Amino acid sequence: MSRPGGTNRYGDPLPATEHQVTGCVIAPAGSDEQTDRQEQVTRRATVYADVDADVGATDRLVLADGTRWQVIGDPQRYRSPFAPAGVCQVHIERVTG
Repeated sequence: MSRPGGTNRYGDPLPATEHQVTGCVIAPAGSDEQTDRQEQVTRRATVYADVDADVGATDRLVLADGTRWQVIGDPQRYRSPFAPAGVCQVHIERVTG
């Protein structure tokens, strides 16, 4: 994960911080293609991680192949009422072109 570092007192961006989230599963969620005056493809996927995974709405996900995906919206955390486990569902997208 890559998390924006915010801005300094002058409004300049600070460097992003990176941390690793392990034990994730990624499920494809489709794609769209824009061909009107541009060649742009938007790919979507859903990431399932541990319920306490350190993921935020402004984070970027960097996969093992080096591609960068943007987290879309707030991660949804679902705790099991029957066990101490749960899942964090994170929607991500990648726009190319």
